Amino acid sequence: MDTPLQNDPTGPHTAHESAFARLRRKLTESRFFMVSLLVHAIVVIVAGSIVLLHPPVPADDFVSGAAVPGLENIPAPAESPIEHPVEILSTPAQAPEVASLPMDVLSSRSSNGTFTVDLSAPRGGAAIRPPTIVGEVKPLTGAITIPAGVPATMQWRFGAMKGKAPGITDKALLAVQRSLKWLRENQNPDGSWGDANKSAMTGLALLCFLGYGELPESWEYGLTINRAVQWLAENGTKSEGRLSMEKTFTQHGVYEHGIATYALGEFFALTKDGRVKELLTQAVAHIVQGQGPGGGWMYGFDKTADDLSVSGWQIQALKAAHLAELKLPGVDQALNKAVSYIGCVRGPRGGYGYRGPEDRYSLTGVGILASLFWKGERGDLRKGMEWLLAETEQNKPVKYRGPSADLYAWYYHTQACLMFGGSAWTKWNHWFQDELCTAQGTDGSWPIPGAKGHGPQSDPGRTGAVYRTTLCTLMLEVFYRYMPVNRG
Repeated sequence: MDTPLQNDPTGPHTAHESAFARLRRKLTESRFFMVSLLVHAIVVIVAGSIVLLHPPVPADDFVSGAAVPGLENIPAPAESPIEHPVEILSTPAQAPEVASLPMDVLSSRSSNGTFTVDLSAPRGGAAIRPPTIVGEVKPLTGAITIPAGVPATMQWRFGAMKGKAPGITDKALLAVQRSLKWLRENQNPDGSWGDANKSAMTGLALLCFLGYGELPESWEYGLTINRAVQWLAENGTKSEGRLSMEKTFTQHGVYEHGIATYALGEFFALTKDGRVKELLTQAVAHIVQGQGPGGGWMYGFDKTADDLSVSGWQIQALKAAHLAELKLPGVDQALNKAVSYIGCVRGPRGGYGYRGPEDRYSLTGVGILASLFWKGERGDLRKGMEWLLAETEQNKPVKYRGPSADLYAWYYHTQACLMFGGSAWTKWNHWFQDELCTAQGTDGSWPIPGAKGHGPQSDPGRTGAVYRTTLCTLMLEVFYRYMPVNRG
């Protein structure tokens, strides 16, 4: 009689079962296991082949159109070295709102042809309306991404480049970020700024955002920028390229036109946005045609005299047009004539005068900057710079609450000292940077200074607040807005 195998878990089988039979029986009993094993093996092989044939590719950073010269050899700041530059980020309290910019195609007849501007949607799609900033900070880190076509002198504005600018402090970076937030929150519904002199205020505000490397695609400020450009384009086109938004240039309208053209020129230089090309072309043409025979500009573009204060803004606008690489007729020639004119108003101590040779403190920075801005040649400017610094140190200290506070003069002095370089910049940076940061209000704007100063400096309304805040912001952006054309 057959006896069951006591230890065989598969059940009773005969002891005389052949080896072949036993193998066939075990394969039959384990067929479900084998099928499962085969299916899993196929899945593993297929998945492995997908990874090998199609490896994941990380998204490329935006490729710069041009290398930044000298980045690898940036010297350490001589004063206030920056270790942890900061940037305010938005902390969403709710889902961001998508906002478009409706605007009809605008056409306006002029002596130079038909100008058409279409800003119905921001470049790159609809802009995002950012939530309120609550103050979270983060180091300026990550890859340095510079949009293609940006002029070399304007490349320091982008990303972590700002934190590498020699001499800048965390405090200055944060002050600018706070001021940009304030400007965004105080933009008029139509895209302009201020209650009066809207063209100038809008131009100054736009320059502040562009100076920080913000563009129409910016998540944080793209909508703000697009609204500002829309306002300038819409009203400027209706005014046939007069960005003072006038039918004819008034006495002070030339200031507004110069400032707004300056902003539009920078916008085009950074974006190459063809929607504003024709308008910018006409605006620049008004400046070129308005230059007097002496090489300067005057109220109402009256060619019977020259005014250095008026000329300063026209020169800055023409330099932006030059950087925009539109190759507009007459721009370079007008700048050459302007530099010659500036030499005619130099005073005996090297300063510069209003309409003739004079050593006027408030205009000396204008004369030095305008000379350096175009040619970059210090030449005999050293005498004027030495006088400016001595006058500041002895009689007109950079004190925001002091009796000689003059933001208009400081705006030009700051840029002039940076462009001149050397000990002039070291001294001025020591005087102005911390002073402006400390004077900033808790809301991000700047209060009324201790002196009346030029323009709406002491205006208690919205126009005054915008004027003060934009000039202070542009001063604190000087470290990276333009690379000095001459230093040493």
